[in-house]
Amino acid sequence: MYEHLKGKTLLVMDRTSLAACAVIRAKEMGIKTVVANFYKTEDSPSKQVADVAIDIDISDTDAMLKLIKEQKIDGIFVGWTDSHLPFYADICEKAGLPCCGTKEQFEILSNDKNKFKEKCIEYGVPTPEIFKVNIDFNREDLDKIKYPVMVKPADGSGGRGIMKCNNEDELKEHYTYLYNDSKTKKIVCERYMDSENEIFIHYTIQDGNCSLSSSFLKYKVNTEKNKAASCLFHMFSPKFIKEYKVDSEPSVIKLINALGVKYGNLMFQGFEDNGKLYFHESGLRMGGEQFYIFAEQLNGISSLELMIEFALTGKMTLYNAIKQDNYNFSKYCCNYYIPLKSGEIASIEGLEEVNSMPQVLQNRQFKYVGDKISSTSSLDRVIFRIHVMDDTKESFASTLCKISDTIKILDVDGNEMQLQHLEYDDVMEIINDAWE
Repeated sequence: MYEHLKGKTLLVMDRTSLAACAVIRAKEMGIKTVVANFYKTEDSPSKQVADVAIDIDISDTDAMLKLIKEQKIDGIFVGWTDSHLPFYADICEKAGLPCCGTKEQFEILSNDKNKFKEKCIEYGVPTPEIFKVNIDFNREDLDKIKYPVMVKPADGSGGRGIMKCNNEDELKEHYTYLYNDSKTKKIVCERYMDSENEIFIHYTIQDGNCSLSSSFLKYKVNTEKNKAASCLFHMFSPKFIKEYKVDSEPSVIKLINALGVKYGNLMFQGFEDNGKLYFHESGLRMGGEQFYIFAEQLNGISSLELMIEFALTGKMTLYNAIKQDNYNFSKYCCNYYIPLKSGEIASIEGLEEVNSMPQVLQNRQFKYVGDKISSTSSLDRVIFRIHVMDDTKESFASTLCKISDTIKILDVDGNEMQLQHLEYDDVMEIINDAWE
């Protein structure tokens, strides 16, 4: 199956544990792996499993081109990090290697939320209302704003910097903070969607054909002082998809085709409001939730392998996404995130027992003993993301609760750090909502 790829050399520019998954998979496919970034090996999970690890700044295009020549690189895999995409496009263009997007496509679909929303409006994709704001806080602009609003960096990811602002004072304070912290100075101010239903939709784009690969709903847990919220579950549910395919998908496909995207993984993120979906973000890259782990088990198709193949050959031939994809997974699947309370991690117990459960397909660890957790609503406070799959609602809920009970994470004062221990009835309520 992988004969046409064996012996080729893949360059991976991402340092993360997600990228380590790609490195491991590429090696299993008979491909030599080179990981290059400026992080030390001990701080780069992908370097720790690569055949070759090189310390280099990927923004130094000349140095990267030299490395590509010296290592006889056949293709580049960039993975999950939005900030890497412009460098990836530039390097691929100058090296004559396959790239799943252009600089313009990456800017619109991954790096600039304002430009994405402008394209949504142009092609009829429902999106939350945008309010014009700049650092001068023009009085005429401020008077047009309807509160509450959501204010966030246009180039942010992972939930970082997002805040609900209920009035003008909060808007000015948070906008100014984001502006001073931003390299691009681009900030989004949009209508706050008062919805518990946040949906993510993933497409696999193969030779210009868009295949709906997965959809999931995000469920959150309240953090300190009951204000911010951190991710608890991604439930891979088909809820709202019938409505989406009628009301929004034609416009989404029109937008994708207009931008000329031919290959890759493309995510759309939005909210449901009164039966209608509104999209506010996208990403032309692999999704951090790794939906392909479930799709491999249930549909026999791997978008990760397709992207590795594309990086090396410029084509996707290993699977036929249109024929094999089925977003309505035949078993109950979720990513279970374990966010932590503030403090310093002193001990972690129960990990081996959890990882040995047959329902656990993968467990990625992001924090370790000695790491300090701060108050945030982003993924920075998550210690584990666990891929869980089970046959029935009842066994699914029981498995999730067992994982929560088994893992023990204590701070330096001996206090339990899990932000929320799971209770069966609460989990069943979420499952029933996702699969109503």
